[in-house]
Amino acid sequence: MNISEFKIVTRKVIDTLEGGYYHPNMLKDGRVKDSRYGNSGETMFGIDRDAGGDIINKSAAGVKFWNLIDNAGAAQSWKWNYKGGNLGEQLKDLTAEIIYPEYERLSDLFLSDKSRAIVEKDNRLLFHFIYGTWNGPGWFKKFANAINTQVANGVTNADKLTETALNSRLQSGSSLIKQGGGKISQIFETMPKKANRKRNIIIVVVIVVVFIGGYFVWKYRKPIGSKLKLIFK
Repeated sequence: MNISEFKIVTRKVIDTLEGGYYHPNMLKDGRVKDSRYGNSGETMFGIDRDAGGDIINKSAAGVKFWNLIDNAGAAQSWKWNYKGGNLGEQLKDLTAEIIYPEYERLSDLFLSDKSRAIVEKDNRLLFHFIYGTWNGPGWFKKFANAINTQVANGVTNADKLTETALNSRLQSGSSLIKQGGGKISQIFETMPKKANRKRNIIIVVVIVVVFIGGYFVWKYRKPIGSKLKLIFK
């Protein structure tokens, strides 16, 4: 999977599904008053500093991610759900770099080669599995099995596989996964597929070429017309 394309879709996951910053200090000093946060560790964009483990937090991107947050004095000064301000874009980029190796590992383990090729050509399916990386290995495997079964049975249409992906969330038996599935369903209604994006680019290029061509024909219409008269005189 191309890391640049991965980052584009991962940013969409962060912007639509993941929350901003939380630190346990917020409950102690009154920035957060909801006692349900009592069991929560320090988190940013769904990356948990404690529960995430060393593979995520001690990676090169993970270390840089948390250093940026620490150097900004986030634990003492940031508000709940703060998205990082002028550090936000850099933190999103680092989040994608943190998640990317785990996505690759889980895809290698659980998606068939044919399924993976289809997934990575469609933004909706890729979104589903990138968020599945956040959901954890157990859920990623379950989502992968649903797609693998369909593909093995000859279903390769991305629209139909997207329905399968959504159903595997909506019928998961988990209220949180089901809730996420409902949000994702709405996101997919406005999310362009890769194919559509490429087609739109081609259309724009054609329009620009036609416009430029028309402009030059109009600009040089008199000289060209004069030369033609001389040739055929």
